[in-house]
Amino acid sequence: EDDGMVGSVQLYDNKKGSSSSNGKGGVVVSRVIRGSIAWNAGVRAGDRIVATSATVGDKMWPKSTLDGVRSAISSRKVMSSTMKFQLQRSSDTLLSETELVQEFELSLSRPMGINIEDTPDGYVRISGFTDDAPKKVTDKLQVGDRIIAADSSLGNKLWPISNVDGAVSAVTSRLPGQPVQLRFERVIEKGTDLTSVQSLKEESSTTILARDLLQNYSKYQSGVISKRTLSASSEDAISSDIQNEQLLSRCRDVLKRYIYVYDPTADRNTGVPALVADRVLEALAAASASLDAKTLSLLMNAYIKCKKPKEALRIFEATIGLAADGSSKVVNDIVIKGKEKGQIVPNRSGLNLYTATDLIRAHSILGDSSSALRVLCAIEGDEMDLGEVKAINWETTFKADTKFYNTVLAAVSKSETASIDVVKNLYSAMCEPVLFNTPRPKKNVVTYNTMISAYARNGKRQDAFVLLNEMLEAGLKPDKFTITSLVKVVVDDGDVDTALGLLSDMKKAGIKSDAVGYNTVIRSLCDRSKWFEPKSLVADMEARGISPDAKTYGLLMNGLLKLNKPGPCLTLFESACSDQRTAALTENVQLYTTAITAAATLGDYERALELVSRMTFAGVKPNMKTLTSLTGACLTGENYKYALDVYKKIEKPDGYAMLLGVRAYCKSGEFGTALNLVDGNELMTGKQIMSSYNYIIASALEEKDYLAAKKAMDNLLKNGYIPSKMTFRKILESLDLLKSKEKKARIFGNQSDNDEEIEKFKYLLSVLDAIEGRKLHSTGQMYSCILSQGATIGGVYRKIASLIQIQRSDSAHLQVQINHDENEETSQQTNLTRWSDILENYSDYKTSIKEKSMKLPFVRVRINQRELRQVLFAEQGVTYGGMRKSNKNLAMNKR
Repeated sequence: EDDGMVGSVQLYDNKKGSSSSNGKGGVVVSRVIRGSIAWNAGVRAGDRIVATSATVGDKMWPKSTLDGVRSAISSRKVMSSTMKFQLQRSSDTLLSETELVQEFELSLSRPMGINIEDTPDGYVRISGFTDDAPKKVTDKLQVGDRIIAADSSLGNKLWPISNVDGAVSAVTSRLPGQPVQLRFERVIEKGTDLTSVQSLKEESSTTILARDLLQNYSKYQSGVISKRTLSASSEDAISSDIQNEQLLSRCRDVLKRYIYVYDPTADRNTGVPALVADRVLEALAAASASLDAKTLSLLMNAYIKCKKPKEALRIFEATIGLAADGSSKVVNDIVIKGKEKGQIVPNRSGLNLYTATDLIRAHSILGDSSSALRVLCAIEGDEMDLGEVKAINWETTFKADTKFYNTVLAAVSKSETASIDVVKNLYSAMCEPVLFNTPRPKKNVVTYNTMISAYARNGKRQDAFVLLNEMLEAGLKPDKFTITSLVKVVVDDGDVDTALGLLSDMKKAGIKSDAVGYNTVIRSLCDRSKWFEPKSLVADMEARGISPDAKTYGLLMNGLLKLNKPGPCLTLFESACSDQRTAALTENVQLYTTAITAAATLGDYERALELVSRMTFAGVKPNMKTLTSLTGACLTGENYKYALDVYKKIEKPDGYAMLLGVRAYCKSGEFGTALNLVDGNELMTGKQIMSSYNYIIASALEEKDYLAAKKAMDNLLKNGYIPSKMTFRKILESLDLLKSKEKKARIFGNQSDNDEEIEKFKYLLSVLDAIEGRKLHSTGQMYSCILSQGATIGGVYRKIASLIQIQRSDSAHLQVQINHDENEETSQQTNLTRWSDILENYSDYKTSIKEKSMKLPFVRVRINQRELRQVLFAEQGVTYGGMRKSNKNLAMNKR
């Protein structure tokens, strides 16, 4: 939206006081793309936007500035995929539905020989031709034609052109010799012979970059602009050494331009250097070229920058002809071919110290320490022996220097597969920093820093300080990286005082420090729930001229959240936003996410939504954690619909996000969807899954959806989980059975209340049946509530409760029998009727129960000391007549 484009509509800010046809200020539509949704809805150039949809809901909010419209769009798209606009049309706005236009495309190369200008209605118009304009241009185009789209520099998609700057950028961003495909639009006057217009149409160019490059260098060789197809003799000429070098030089220029300006954090530029490298390789393959070391290094760097190390290794093997892992593996089948013909010709001249270093960097990203060591051995030849590492001798004309050794040392030390002993062996292979020549590269400050950092990662504090002393004895001065590594090792050891002393020593020694060392100590203090010490450290940083970075603020904000101080956390964030010195630091997705989490903790979902709106307006894209925090904020603020909408926007939720998603679905009444999300979930932890099952059961019971609650309990048991005490407590709380005072009076107040209590009792019986199917115990609290509920309702329900009480006693008796056979119990259990069936068909089973010819289900209860009184009271409530005293004594004796 930098150029004012909003979807298919281009806007501009018509400031009050500037000239306009309607004399009004505000946001005016300057261009609408034909055939778009906005065009079909009737939006036209000159319309003025007066209001847009609010961030949430259907309310319309007035808008008078372009920034206001952009902010509304960026915040709205977080919550909804649709948006409404209210527009006002003045009497002099030109409607062009009846305008007849003809669209056509041309493939043109620079120089094109045309002059262009912006028009008041938002088009780019051809205003004339230069004296040296190609005949193709003057034949096909005419003054007044509009440029409406151009193809992207990488890909085949045509992008709309809305101003002269956009057209110029589209043309000048071509790769060497690559033509640009332009779409033109011509207004057809009434009465024009349309058959003459059809000749304007031209097929879209499908020429690949390789062909464009070949054509370009054919022209360069002949010194004239040739319109003929490249001949076989020209291709032979390009394959010469001179033409090969010219081609490589042009390709290097292209690669440098895209690599040096690449920003991996910008979404629009993601992977661009790698795409450019792909096109360059196609061009080189089509020319059957061999790569020199400079070009190969740039190509490998393009892939490494885009986190594609495997591609970097592939092109190394294809262009050098050696295995990238230093082994004897045959790589003849790895080739890079052009789209039409030709392939990269392998040549050992592309191997030098720079390309070998790029090779180590690629292995480092992959964490492949063994391959990195083999490459070192392959370069050093028979002079290198690193134990079990075996490699072939590449017989290179160069030897590894200190920088190369340090790169290998860093790759091995950061690998999770390499032991510290392997790192020490490689470190020992380097020579001490002495004044005379040595057979191998000498250690330098970077070498010592890398080794100290390796010791720090492995928690070897003593070894790190011994290495520091060796470094000082060798006459090398420690730098900020040395001290930072030492700070980390002592902080990990829990010695914050020594870490503070090291930072103080840096100041005394005149070592220029940065925020990294301070952040390491601040993190340790925040992890220990301390706050005042980090504040003092930040003050010390500023006193030394070290500005706190985004990491510093993130640690402080997370520390406040850990101390359960979300209010001060938000205050710290807002103070950083309002300070000109630190405002830029806050444009960080981690800081915004932490602030949104603080707002969620406070239950202030409106503040959380406002923060999301601010971050999107600042160009910071919300990530998964941001949307997860926003989901939590909406749940806390009881805006369940918005919570569900936000959750659905998370592309790859983690376990915690899914936990919140389950709650959002439950609060929206979608218990089946919530259950499907939990069942078979491999991303959630066992604790998160149990919490989700408990939440589904409790929410379903609160909504009186006993079928959903029963299914959730069945799935919990079927998936191998065991109901916890919390599960049973959540059930009782949701059924409102833990507040038993005045319950009896309330139940018999009317029939509907009594029916509801009966449904609760039936659900409790289904839980009793479910856990008995897995031979699990219920809690004493659960057991007593079942008895009390049956006694309170009365009738047959009280009788079922009485049978449960008898079976609990008999079951306890069976469990203490010494000669009880578990297999026999299992066979008996399979033939038992469920409690739910007994209640449903009590009249059929009544005689069998009375004659004791029917085996009733077991009731397994685990009663603790605190539940004993509650259980006895509940059992007394369901014991009949003369059996009450004897059953009570029996129960007491068994306990």
